Amino acid sequence: MTLGSWTAFALTAITFALYWTMPARARPWLLVAASYVFYAYAFPAYALLLAGLTVGAFLLGRRLRERREYSGRAVLACGTAAALMVLAVFKYSAFVAETGNAMWAVLGLSVALPVPAWAAPLGISFVTFALIHFLAEMRNGEAEAPTFAEFAAYLSFFPTVTSGPIKRYPQFMADSRGGAMLRPVSSDVAYGLYRILLGCFRKFVVADTIGVLAEPLYSVQTNTPLIVIAVYAYAFKIYFDFAGYSDIAIGTARLFGFTVMENFNGPYLRRNIREFWRTWHASLTRFITEYIYHPLGGSRHRRVRTVFNMLVAMTLSGLWHGPAWHFVLWGVWHGVGLAVLRLWMQTTALLRRRVRLLDRIAATRVGRFASYAFGWAVTFNYVVLGWVLFVLPVRDSLEVYGAIARYAREIVRGFAGGVL
Repeated sequence: MTLGSWTAFALTAITFALYWTMPARARPWLLVAASYVFYAYAFPAYALLLAGLTVGAFLLGRRLRERREYSGRAVLACGTAAALMVLAVFKYSAFVAETGNAMWAVLGLSVALPVPAWAAPLGISFVTFALIHFLAEMRNGEAEAPTFAEFAAYLSFFPTVTSGPIKRYPQFMADSRGGAMLRPVSSDVAYGLYRILLGCFRKFVVADTIGVLAEPLYSVQTNTPLIVIAVYAYAFKIYFDFAGYSDIAIGTARLFGFTVMENFNGPYLRRNIREFWRTWHASLTRFITEYIYHPLGGSRHRRVRTVFNMLVAMTLSGLWHGPAWHFVLWGVWHGVGLAVLRLWMQTTALLRRRVRLLDRIAATRVGRFASYAFGWAVTFNYVVLGWVLFVLPVRDSLEVYGAIARYAREIVRGFAGGVL
């Protein structure tokens, strides 16, 4: 079951009708029941895994809350490691085994690691991140401790469990305990229905229509200039697909009185790669920043260490999207982009301090427009070219990049010949 399917809409309607007619203390249990029906629809066995993670994380959270001044750091480390181990086993074990076998083959060794054949549970990455976030909040001691029903509803919340956005635990608890009214707020229902309809339009009308233009990219048709159009079409297809799903998730959650953070806010209109990542899959960016980039030291160290931290954070972000080398390289692609942007901003800031004329020009309306236009053009095209690595294996990506370079040279030669 996917959130935009008819079965999911039916489940949402039934749950909505029951949710607002029962006592407030029973509502978390209804959300748990609906979420497990949603989650177990395709793979019932994985609902047991989700239940096990829920019980384990809840008990660890209680221990962290009670003993955070003494053994909290060790408990948090153990809980985080256990959650990541579950994620690694189910999502990355096959990738590790295949990579290991390829390395042994290159070295001429007759070693064959067994490759697991199981499918990764739906939304295991989002569940893992929500779990880690909860444990960290319990360690900090600022967020309220949940009942078991409240925590089970938080971890399995069906509007977001499979594809996000990644929920913030304090916001979820505030909404859960503030929703004791007898009937839903009309503005929430209206807004929720609006976002669901908007998401369906984006996902099933716009994204699917544009997806037709991206077909040459999927089939790696590098013998036609249409491959260039396909690359740009895919950039808009993936945006409307992801943004549409986020709209449906945000709208569905609002029907039950829950506010989920915005995930997309005009990312293709941004003037640099840092602004792009603040508005593209913003819930993931926030998590990566808080739990990977900042613990590594963020930008508090010297230039080389800061660049290293960026590369590590973005590489892990790429690997989070899928167990394949092209996702890893896609993360590296964006890590390099962020590092180059940082160096560029430091260099231009230094030039503007030393050459006052540049600073005055940049402050004018024309200067601001030129700065935005240049930054937008570079950022947009850099992001679009990066999607090739996201959607295709490495070898096919290189073939597409070669074709784009070939057609670009032909255009430049034709233009130069026409001018001369």
